[in-house]
Amino acid sequence: MVARPRPRHHYTYAEYLAFERDSPTKHEFCDGEILAMAGGSLRHSALASRVSAALEAGRGPGCVAFQSDLRVRVLATGRTTYPDATVVCGPIERDPADGSGETITNPTLLVEVLSPSTEEYDRGEKWTDYQLVPSLREYVLVSQREARVERYRRLPSGSWEYADVTQGTVELSTGAVLDLAKLYDALPE
Repeated sequence: MVARPRPRHHYTYAEYLAFERDSPTKHEFCDGEILAMAGGSLRHSALASRVSAALEAGRGPGCVAFQSDLRVRVLATGRTTYPDATVVCGPIERDPADGSGETITNPTLLVEVLSPSTEEYDRGEKWTDYQLVPSLREYVLVSQREARVERYRRLPSGSWEYADVTQGTVELSTGAVLDLAKLYDALPE
């Protein structure tokens, strides 16, 4: 007898939103699947908090900084995520398919603090989909293992410029500056 993979249930986006509304934990949505988000470590939480504080402190006029409770949907693919930090510059565009108005579709900047269990996903499938968001100007990856911030910035041509920073500062298009010495100072292990 041949073992067959268990059939997966494919949820609609409306079913996902109803599930998420009633759930005490956050889930991402991709290709009809509802995916539970793993809890973060002390180090992950501290880094995400420091990044959010820097984004808020340095945000430019007309920009709003959000922490990880903001749901972001990639309209081109339907992928729905909760980035560790988000900035929107200009009017906020809410997902027309989410009647609650709690999902946005036009992030300017997205930040993910890398975890051992999610790093491949954040660098792969998620990044591939994020590139399809027309408003996105920067994608920032923050390492937990070492003092390292990677920044992808969309150029006027539509291609992406990559910077890998291990010391000093990272200046973001929204006006914020990430100072690696401050981000990584006295982090819990």
